[in-house]
Amino acid sequence: MAAGTLGLPALLSGCAAPAAQLAQGTPAEQITATSFATLQSSGLTRGGVVGFDDRHVLTCGHVLEGGARSALLRRADGAEETGSLVARSGRMDLAVLQVRPGFLTPAARAEDPPQRGELVWAAGAPSIGSPIAQGHVEAPDAEMPGFGRGFTARMPVLMGYSGGPVVDEGGQLLGLTAALPQPGAAGALAFLLGADIDGLAQSDRQVFVLSIRRAAQEARRLLGAMPPRA
Repeated sequence: MAAGTLGLPALLSGCAAPAAQLAQGTPAEQITATSFATLQSSGLTRGGVVGFDDRHVLTCGHVLEGGARSALLRRADGAEETGSLVARSGRMDLAVLQVRPGFLTPAARAEDPPQRGELVWAAGAPSIGSPIAQGHVEAPDAEMPGFGRGFTARMPVLMGYSGGPVVDEGGQLLGLTAALPQPGAAGALAFLLGADIDGLAQSDRQVFVLSIRRAAQEARRLLGAMPPRA
């Protein structure tokens, strides 16, 4: 794979509370407290999810590894829910999971696309290191093969941020952290060591963020194509 994903298994099982705590006083405070949960599978924290509507959450498709059809979600207050996979996109790195009504608040989405140099904040669930990262938009419009269309940013995200939110200065959701366009040896090191040592040593990274506008359009298409429930 030419690009490094940011959802490699973590050796430590995490929860969303540290992200919500560290986000206090930042534009990411509201979304981490009410619209973000970590995703765990086989006892390992693999990334995050973001509230889409009353019954569904979004994440990056690669976070659900090994053909998993469900995952344990844990929100900031420690409450847990099993999210069931209802759709996986063949067009972009996106998966839609169903949860009980009200488990997460739908995230407020930005109406305008990001601008070059705009400040952004991301939330994630790394095994070690900060679950909150601040950076700036580098390329407002970018497409990454296999991942979709969105933008690139420069910020110190770590493995475990995949599927988590990236917000603007107003706390509005711009997209989902997806991948490192130029990962180098970061992915291999993280897998071998169980921690993103390469990322901890960098002050920022080029990160691809899947556009929430594109992701929302695709999610609506996927859900509309689902057969009605009996």
